Amino acid sequence: MLYSFFMLGPALETRYFPVVSKLHITEVDPVSKGISLVRVEFGKLRDCEYLGIAWYVGPEAGAFERVSMVPIRDQDDTSAPSRPVGVHRAGPWRVTIDAEQVRGKSYVKAYHRCHPFWVTTSDFYP
Repeated sequence: MLYSFFMLGPALETRYFPVVSKLHITEVDPVSKGISLVRVEFGKLRDCEYLGIAWYVGPEAGAFERVSMVPIRDQDDTSAPSRPVGVHRAGPWRVTIDAEQVRGKSYVKAYHRCHPFWVTTSDFYP
């Protein structure tokens, strides 16, 4: 029984109780070859601690590669990266892929700590 809880729990939570809504990309600006600035909007649905984001290029079911995603923050911004429940706008994020790949050839996963049992993964984009 306990084994089933830890094997099925993360998958069920990801599917039925995501921490964030789907990411909506509002703006993509090419900076140079292979680098884009991305602005987004999303909803935070549950009050969980933010752990990180992973951005990938390529099909999730095929050959994919993790790419660098760096939030560009104001140097005076000392706020925590965790956000309250609600709708949020974020960015710019510096992503190391071409602008045309951002919308159609990439995907994003978000990671949060909602409880002590496992890290909660949300399929953030697309």
